[in-house]
Amino acid sequence: VGEMKRASSFLVAALLLAFLATPGFTQNLSAGVQGGIDLSNLSIDDPTEDVSLDSSLGFSGGAFFAVDLHEYFRLQFAGQYVQKGAEEEDVVDGVTATVEFNLAYLEFMVPATLTIPIENSPVTPRLFAGPAVGIELSCKIGGEALGVSVDIDCEELDINGGGLQTKSVDVGVLFGGGLDIALGAGAITLDVLYNLGLTDINDAPGAEDVSIKNQNIQFLAGYRFFFGA
Repeated sequence: VGEMKRASSFLVAALLLAFLATPGFTQNLSAGVQGGIDLSNLSIDDPTEDVSLDSSLGFSGGAFFAVDLHEYFRLQFAGQYVQKGAEEEDVVDGVTATVEFNLAYLEFMVPATLTIPIENSPVTPRLFAGPAVGIELSCKIGGEALGVSVDIDCEELDINGGGLQTKSVDVGVLFGGGLDIALGAGAITLDVLYNLGLTDINDAPGAEDVSIKNQNIQFLAGYRFFFGA
């Protein structure tokens, strides 16, 4: 199995190098960085009660690499750090308490992009959609009441004799739109995307009937560098 994995990795690397060595191919490449804020929530399906949480504010940031396969079509590969989760505010015996559910992921996305060139304009609108896979980096529960704050790992929370366990991989689908605004040797990028989690991330023992899925809206800005232009 190990030999097959190494052979597959070698084949992928060889094919990538072959593409990059093709005359004129580098003129279709671009790469860049993006960062911004995101509004996240958790969709909870609990057969015993109706659960609704408030959105939480987080940070996203990462880098991307893109290949223009056609004047109107671009395939992009992106990796980013993204904060997700939700929060809830409740009043118990006259005391206001806030609970935050904080998740952090290293997320990989492969959006297929429709580019819409505008003649004699520095602005190129884009529409995109594709798969996203997140690898969980951390899961924490934060709370505040009467000026006292706590922050613990999800697995340390006592629920049915075990912690609030979550799956380590989250698969989703993303779609959105953006703009490339030509500036210098590249372009300023402005994107808005919605990431809909498809994986039930709940892995807590004794709570298998409760489904928890991520929902995330990102507002990103960055800069794209074009190669060989």
